Amino acid sequence: MREAKAPLEERLRQAEAEIEQLRGEKLRLQQEVARLRGLLRAGSGSVKSTKLYEALRE
Repeated sequence: MREAKAPLEERLRQAEAEIEQLRGEKLRLQQEVARLRGLLRAGSGSVKSTKLYEALRE
């Protein structure tokens, strides 16, 4: 019984690590969206606006 438990515990640790990584990525993306929205509101130049629209499309 103990042998079967070890792989499950390892998978749980891996899943938890992946969740933490995804949370970090989510936070980074939220900050990037906020930054880009700020640029959009500021009415930055056409080059920046084009880059913003390209980023938002992705």
